[in-house]
Amino acid sequence: MVQQAIGSDIEMIVMGYLDRRNIEYQFQTSLSGGFFETGGAVVDFLIPDGMLAWRVMGEYWHQGVKPEGRDIMQKEMLMGKGYTVVDIWGEDVLNRLDETMRLALQGQNMLR
Repeated sequence: MVQQAIGSDIEMIVMGYLDRRNIEYQFQTSLSGGFFETGGAVVDFLIPDGMLAWRVMGEYWHQGVKPEGRDIMQKEMLMGKGYTVVDIWGEDVLNRLDETMRLALQGQNMLR
């Protein structure tokens, strides 16, 4: 589904992939209070057909003790709501898009 959106470069690449394949998704969806509540999350892509929650992870924003701790809490909350959480790293989007997306659609992460 084509949506007007503002996101990072890697999010736009993922969005283009989904749009070209007519895969339904929701972009930047706030759950459990989003960023304003402890334990909440804004999920980059929700794929309703597979109860998939994709988090597009730029290395700058998601590495280090504080971001990694926040990401773990968000992942646990999403899994508690029945979502399969897939972390999609920017490096994988830029270097192996087709393989990364194929695995993500199956609910699997790229091996790092």
